[in-house]
Amino acid sequence: MATAQTRINRALRLIGAIASGESPTTDESTDALAALNAMIDSWRNDRLMVYALSESTLTLTPTDASYTIGTGGNINTTRPVKIESVFCRAGSVDFPMEVVDKARFDAIPDKTTTSDIPQFLYYDSAVTTGNIKLWPVPTTANVLYVTMWTVLSTLASVSTEVTLPPGYERAIDYNLAIEVAPEYEKTVSQEVAKIARESLAALKKINSRQIIAYSELSINGNRRGDIYAGD
Repeated sequence: MATAQTRINRALRLIGAIASGESPTTDESTDALAALNAMIDSWRNDRLMVYALSESTLTLTPTDASYTIGTGGNINTTRPVKIESVFCRAGSVDFPMEVVDKARFDAIPDKTTTSDIPQFLYYDSAVTTGNIKLWPVPTTANVLYVTMWTVLSTLASVSTEVTLPPGYERAIDYNLAIEVAPEYEKTVSQEVAKIARESLAALKKINSRQIIAYSELSINGNRRGDIYAGD
């Protein structure tokens, strides 16, 4: 999995600050990490969100089919914008589950059905703290492994692992190159500047579709947005 250092090294190579196979010094990496965090923070202020993939676990409570996810919730993490996948671990066996939308979950005729292993997960992100609903109602304290997309905040260190949606790595690498170039007294090539502009414009388009998708989710409550496809 790529780390913040991966993004930093690529940006520095793009401006010729380091050669292929070389690594920056610890101080250079620290400074570049600060620039990366400042850039992401600036994008966030402009409502340009960067999303990252992460995994959290939840030990199920028998007879409880509803759980909160977000700061202070049953899954205490940054509230996700989307649940990518989920499986239930019973002992040493993993059982894949299906993430369904509200319409499909609402169509379940008997939501009191019980089972050791839930089959469906519905995620309602249109609240301050997200809400997860399971079916059938679990009867055993098995463990859910939930993979989710969340808004990326500060990267704690250069070793922080981060998985990004398609297109995001390119935009970050090229725009970070522009951010750090003055510190190295480097001139950004026209090609790097062009790719930086185009990749950032593509992210803005993706984010715009995402805002529309989740606005509709908040109003209608009947669709599950795609954080990078906009459908």
